[in-house]
Amino acid sequence: MNTQSQTNRLLEAAHETAEAYVGVISQLCARHRVITCKDDLQWILQHRKKGGAERPWRGVGYFRTRNALIRVCATFCGRIDPAAIAVLAALPSHFGGAV
Repeated sequence: MNTQSQTNRLLEAAHETAEAYVGVISQLCARHRVITCKDDLQWILQHRKKGGAERPWRGVGYFRTRNALIRVCATFCGRIDPAAIAVLAALPSHFGGAV
């Protein structure tokens, strides 16, 4: 892989809407995931757009508390992988705070 390709991949991984975003916390199902925002301020629930978009993920909810995040994920996403729920349950009660 050449240097330009490596640079492009690193830049792409820095975009919240990218498939390979480095801040993914949990993949809830095929169409939903939770990430940490690029500014490290909150958790974001994302929905995958249909089709082959360059940046397929879009934010649908923004959270600073674990309970609100889990509640909205359960309501919005429907069936969620139990391992993904366990990851969310292990998050601190408030973003950036203690468990």
